[in-house]
Amino acid sequence: MKKILIAAAAALMMVSCNQQSGNFKVTVTMPDATTDGQTAYLTNYDTGDTVGQANISNRVAVIEGAVDTAYMARVLVGDDRVELVVEPAQIAVNWQDHKPSGSPLNERFVALDDELNAMAQQGGDNDEALERKLLDRFYKAYQDNRDNAIGPWALNYYITFNDFSTQQLDSLISAAPPRYRSLRRVQQAINDSKAVVATAEGQPMVDFTDASGKKLSDLAGKGKYTLVDFWASWCGPCRREIPNIKALYDKYNGKMNFVGVAVWDKPDDTARAIAELQIPWPVMQGGENWTEPTDLYGIKGIPHIMLIGPDGKIVARGLTGQFLTKAIDDLKL
Repeated sequence: MKKILIAAAAALMMVSCNQQSGNFKVTVTMPDATTDGQTAYLTNYDTGDTVGQANISNRVAVIEGAVDTAYMARVLVGDDRVELVVEPAQIAVNWQDHKPSGSPLNERFVALDDELNAMAQQGGDNDEALERKLLDRFYKAYQDNRDNAIGPWALNYYITFNDFSTQQLDSLISAAPPRYRSLRRVQQAINDSKAVVATAEGQPMVDFTDASGKKLSDLAGKGKYTLVDFWASWCGPCRREIPNIKALYDKYNGKMNFVGVAVWDKPDDTARAIAELQIPWPVMQGGENWTEPTDLYGIKGIPHIMLIGPDGKIVARGLTGQFLTKAIDDLKL
């Protein structure tokens, strides 16, 4: 999610959502025949509902249907996906470059996506400055597209990756078109932002229970500092962070507690990862659809590592790598 330099002025012109309803046709073209026999699914980006599907034959899948108002969607093939706008048009999805084409909103969306990717590739020494530029671009994209399908998509990202106060968030949402309030992803972003405020540093930890009946409060806030790692077996960055946590465990076990919280993960996969990574601390598990911990803390991505104080209050959150090590070393345990 980092892309942009200068998009063409034509690509950034307003596109009205007052389009007539009609039929759409999405033609998905795969780069080779290895996916023949698989199914391409078209899902609503906001709700996750499947709105169409087709088998891939001779590298091609064709999904057709009717649309009243343009909306963001995804085409899913296996574990891969391409985002697009469903509107009354003949839309082509090239799986080779993961880009949709053939309609005004899709051309606009691709231009915006290319721009954001170009920004992200710039990198540099000041990641905070780059993040701010990206967020500003998402906000402009929302403003430019508030009356079409791209607007809610852009606002969702703008809210998700910002740290708003409740007052700032309420002000932003009250100024948005009323229909935004009924969108699941926008509402989730709002709830996550409010949860982040409620579980900020200095606030008491919020308790939750895993599938075995174990509570976070059974393992944290017991008179010692506690490192809580929200992770999943399929998450590469999560797995790469484990050796760093193990080094801290070897150094401070007994002086502080360590807890893993496996979210969005199948129990068998979690158990396999625990064995492979030789994780020695207790891991709370709730299954593939366990979202309670991340919902309560407004966690939008993993790994997310939190430090809870002896009194059960949150000392720090969002720590990884050298920042995590320094935060714990500074406790002088």
